[in-house]
Amino acid sequence: MHELSITEEILKIAVDKAREARAEKVIEINLVIGDASSIVGECVQFCFDFISRETIAAGARLNFQRRPLQMRCRNCNSIFGPEKESWTCPKCQEWSVEIISGKEFYMDSIEVE
Repeated sequence: MHELSITEEILKIAVDKAREARAEKVIEINLVIGDASSIVGECVQFCFDFISRETIAAGARLNFQRRPLQMRCRNCNSIFGPEKESWTCPKCQEWSVEIISGKEFYMDSIEVE
């Protein structure tokens, strides 16, 4: 379960940043997760609730903003969201594409008091 190690790092960053700001409590953590990442929000939330129990982040709400999978065709520069399992450019039918969005996973912001 890789979500545990990822969640440990989220907690560490949030607590460190809250302490830098001289905050007493982490209220909310805003995370961005790409649809093509292997991160499962519910697992992160479960792990976070468990490991944050005795920290200043206990009870903090995790907000997940999903980013859709977006691709750019290397042939015609068209940007598109793939249909089902086909990664063919809908404009020129080429298979030469690059992922430009949807693999993200990062902490966007935290709210403290």
